[in-house]
Amino acid sequence: MITYRPPSPQELQQLLASWQEAPLSYRHREGVENPPFEDFIDDEHQVLLGQGEEVYRRACAALDAWCMFPPWAVVHPLEAPQKPGQVVAMVTQICGLWWINPCRVLHRCDGPLRHGFVYGTLPEHTECGEERFMVEQLPDGSVWYEIRAFSRPRHWMAWLGFPLARWWQLRFVRDSQTLMKRMCAGRPL
Repeated sequence: MITYRPPSPQELQQLLASWQEAPLSYRHREGVENPPFEDFIDDEHQVLLGQGEEVYRRACAALDAWCMFPPWAVVHPLEAPQKPGQVVAMVTQICGLWWINPCRVLHRCDGPLRHGFVYGTLPEHTECGEERFMVEQLPDGSVWYEIRAFSRPRHWMAWLGFPLARWWQLRFVRDSQTLMKRMCAGRPL
């Protein structure tokens, strides 16, 4: 959804309520590793956050608090739990327009040394697809942050400006990795 002005908290609350029963904007198949169609872009980005239990604990806490989202891409509601069925909207301003992109948390991907979730796009999102945010501690003690996604433009503006849309997606990855590294190092944002 695209607007000429930032949405008010009341407008966001109404929009989130209206999207509760919305279907996904693509044909869902279980697992972000399985893009539903050949024309989706498959992205996987990993960054080393550090070593040890303390880094893993900080990374999990940062993920749970949505700290992996840069200040220019704010999640609403910020305090939303990342549990299956939860609807959130990422709001950002690009080229003078406000982009409100709703997603639904589809499932958790948690285990003893893995922590994260997957969300899928709803019809008002400018893209369609899924994205997984996950932190993993490997047997050697290294802690990794991964963003795995498959997507394609859905809105005509995203199709028309595809190179710019890809640039913003990759900027999000870079900024998100930087934030997670800072959080795990104990440095303020």
